[in-house]
Amino acid sequence: MAMKYRCTLVVLKLSMSMLLAALACIWTVRLTRSWKRSWHEAEDRASTTVFSDSVLAVASLAYVYLHLTSKTDQESRKRQSILMTNLTNPITVMKRSIGIVSTAELLIATLFIIFLAWTYYSNVSSSFKMMTPYKSLKLNKWQLKMMYVGVRIGSLSEACLVLLFLPILRGMAVFRVFGVQFEASVRYHVWIGNLIILLSLLHGTIVMFIWGVKKSLLKEIVKWQSVGRVNIAGAMALTTGLIIWITSLPQIRRKQFQLFYLTHHLYIFFILFFLIHAGDKHFYLVFAGVLLFAVDKLLRIVQSRGTTSPISASILPNRALKLTLLKHPCMSYTPTSIIFVKVPIVSKFQWHPFSITSSSNMDNSELSILIKSHGQWTTGLFNLLNSVIDTGSSDHLKGIQIAVEGPYGPATVEYRRYKSLVLISGGSGISPFLSILQDIASRNGDMNKNPIKVQLIYVVKKVEDLSMLAVISPLLLENLKMKLFVTQENSPPVTAEKILQDLSLQIKTIASNKASSKGALSMPEGLLWKASITAVSFAVFLASLIILSYVFLHQESKSSSKKKKKDPSWIGDLFALCSLTIAASCCAMATMISRWKRTVSEGQQVPHRQSVCHENTSAKVQGTERHEIEFGIRPNLVEMLDEIEFGTEEEEVGIFVCGPASMNESVASFCIANRQCRKKDQRKQKCNFNVHFINFSL
Repeated sequence: MAMKYRCTLVVLKLSMSMLLAALACIWTVRLTRSWKRSWHEAEDRASTTVFSDSVLAVASLAYVYLHLTSKTDQESRKRQSILMTNLTNPITVMKRSIGIVSTAELLIATLFIIFLAWTYYSNVSSSFKMMTPYKSLKLNKWQLKMMYVGVRIGSLSEACLVLLFLPILRGMAVFRVFGVQFEASVRYHVWIGNLIILLSLLHGTIVMFIWGVKKSLLKEIVKWQSVGRVNIAGAMALTTGLIIWITSLPQIRRKQFQLFYLTHHLYIFFILFFLIHAGDKHFYLVFAGVLLFAVDKLLRIVQSRGTTSPISASILPNRALKLTLLKHPCMSYTPTSIIFVKVPIVSKFQWHPFSITSSSNMDNSELSILIKSHGQWTTGLFNLLNSVIDTGSSDHLKGIQIAVEGPYGPATVEYRRYKSLVLISGGSGISPFLSILQDIASRNGDMNKNPIKVQLIYVVKKVEDLSMLAVISPLLLENLKMKLFVTQENSPPVTAEKILQDLSLQIKTIASNKASSKGALSMPEGLLWKASITAVSFAVFLASLIILSYVFLHQESKSSSKKKKKDPSWIGDLFALCSLTIAASCCAMATMISRWKRTVSEGQQVPHRQSVCHENTSAKVQGTERHEIEFGIRPNLVEMLDEIEFGTEEEEVGIFVCGPASMNESVASFCIANRQCRKKDQRKQKCNFNVHFINFSL
């Protein structure tokens, strides 16, 4: 059976590679003279499918591939992970706005920039040779060239728009097939979004400058042509994009998250204005990403329609919350997974991501998250739960309704392929590592699937922040060594055991009866369902487009005996928009029916637990004589990693980092220097470091 899965995976890999290669070839050669001379007419006729079917087919195959990957043996996944790790290891640390760049990222970015340069050169050179004058404007030669320069820059933003939505797919994240998770791929969306705004701004500025020179700026902007590009829609798309971009700047997003969140939903109008401005033929170039995002968004809405209430809540000394939610026993997730949470009583619109701190192997009916109070939304939730705990009534806890999306996590568990593990975190960055430690604890009897040595380096500002560790203190294993750093406090010598026990005594907890809790978290749709729904959505879109065109255009042409005029552009735009809406709605309805049937058949039943309100007590932390704690200093991560000696020279050490940018950059710089020394044989290396970065925040 394992051999059958491996053969199927090879076939899927080849199929996806061939489809992507074919798509890349089409995008590249469509700009050549030979293509325009021989295939341009065929491209126009097949514009609905030629640029979309390959992307959607790859997405469907990717979901099937990820489904089968979870069923293959650990050695197969390990070989694949080693290849992906070599490509994703950092090779350079750039300025803070870009961050750490891996080999794969640098290679893909370089190829994409070359593609954009080739696209621009081909389009501009072709336009300069034709030099077709504008009928509405009497432009001289330099003005005409400037106009073409501006127009062709717009085609570059169109090429970027093809990729804009793919990195932010959550449930239908296609990047998982490359080992890239949603929280890591968000920065690709940011890069592409910045590039789109820059190119669109250049495009609009140059074109409007030429209009201004001819003193017809207002006349041209408000012009709504029946056939061709609609200028006013382009201006509205640019304005909408600028509003989204400005409110996405870190200075605004961090202080006014709700403003950022609400204005980001203007993407609907941005796509609509782009469709009207560019026309349906150009919309089909970017259609695949738009359809996948629309289906993904609707599936997430369907999942989050139901709400649940916490079965327990804890207040930690550092103003952090631990929430435990009831989940369906069949819902499983990998360590470092995240969920998105909305608490309507705090905000009806805001969704916030949090790392899951529990393990589905440890408890199949509960899911826990940690929330640090440091923003308006988290502070509001903290004050709400603090007042509930002070009342001591579990009925008030049941009255807090929570909507959840997810969980979203890696397809494979990377840490299990290492015998030696180093976890480096700062502040709230400990959250994803708690799930790793929980998972290790749940597999303590099977050392073939566990690291032999685990070292945790945890940096906090104040002693109270160490209470994040006290949540799992009973599970600290004998093979775990902790090095704790408290940077902003000085203290007399004290053991880690004493600190964690004291902090555990300060944790306040309230719990309710599981049986009285409103609903358990339901499982998200499986990968095979997502593969099917992707193919079905495209089929429904094509069918809707064909039917609408036949009913409204074909019948009109039959009833008209005169020579038929060219149809207005807005008709094709309207058909594309209606077909997209029908396809996405059908998928949402099918998912709702499927979830309803599954809920009825499962008849979710969970065990009971008596309501209790108590002060949390701690268990003895095992092996604390090996744990170290330092006050008033910051760790020298480069020096600490340089001193690590695990096993033999050939042994690989997994380094997982979750913390602020400065911490990530220090670890990345060390790993880059480590690999360079191995290549030059300047010194004997005891181990090879493979680093994995987990995003500190989204």
